[in-house]
Amino acid sequence: MAGEDLDITLNIRYDIPEREWKLVAEIYSGMDGWLGHDDLPRWYGTEDDERFIYASVEPGGVRFEGKMDPDSWTAWLTVLCARLSIALGREIHDAEM
Repeated sequence: MAGEDLDITLNIRYDIPEREWKLVAEIYSGMDGWLGHDDLPRWYGTEDDERFIYASVEPGGVRFEGKMDPDSWTAWLTVLCARLSIALGREIHDAEM
């Protein structure tokens, strides 16, 4: 299946405490495809690649953008949201829900 441009904003505020950002960083690094971060956290590749995900902190929440097949995107985000929900002790989901 061809990659599609996809994005979602999760309900993680930009102003959460530093201890919560450390938990978020731990979850990020344990996710499939983790590449680390220079300017932004990245998974699988960069915008020049066929498949990539990156995250940025925005006023409305943490935004994930990427290019991949939608089924893989949904599966990856399902795992991410579950892990973040457990680590942060609250449900993490699409901020627009």
